[in-house]
Amino acid sequence: MQEDFGYVQDVCADLESGKITSIIVPGGTNKILNFFSSNNDIVIEWDKIRCIGEDLILVEI
Repeated sequence: MQEDFGYVQDVCADLESGKITSIIVPGGTNKILNFFSSNNDIVIEWDKIRCIGEDLILVEI
């Protein structure tokens, strides 16, 4: 199954270790409304990321 979540909007990091813990992508289908509201954001934990490419990130859901 393939799904396009859009662009990475933000990242979360552990400030003590300096490691990225998760990435945040906008959720839902109306990306204009998501620009103003983060209620539908999708948080993807770093351990679910399988591969980072030039123009896509593969995650295990």
